Amino acid sequence: MEQRVEPNRTVSCGVDLSESAAHSDTEKRILVVEDEALIALQIEMDIEDIGYSVAGTCMSLAESLRFIDSKEIDGAILDVDLRGVDVFPAAERLLEKDIPFVFHTGHGHKTQIEDRFPRSTVFKKPTSTEVMLKILFS
Repeated sequence: MEQRVEPNRTVSCGVDLSESAAHSDTEKRILVVEDEALIALQIEMDIEDIGYSVAGTCMSLAESLRFIDSKEIDGAILDVDLRGVDVFPAAERLLEKDIPFVFHTGHGHKTQIEDRFPRSTVFKKPTSTEVMLKILFS
């Protein structure tokens, strides 16, 4: 799989990013859970353009659960359908840890998702990352 290399980090789709040693008090660390590489890349770039950092990018439910349990994050953007597997167990784990998240999906029924996660917001693809982050931290 092709990798994108930037200063201080290497991104490979489905592989979490190393945490930066120094985070400012205002810099938010965002987890991206998305199984489409190009969409994940666009969200990553948008997060960084806004001034936040990408804590990691996960392309599967199992990977996202491991990441949530082992890394420090301030919020998450979750694709609902990860190659036929619902992301809901990751959302439940985030709720347990009191970490805010939003859903970003091209699938699923918004009302059903909001019924299951009443404190969440569901965005239909495509939605700007800036809008999602404003709602995530409002």
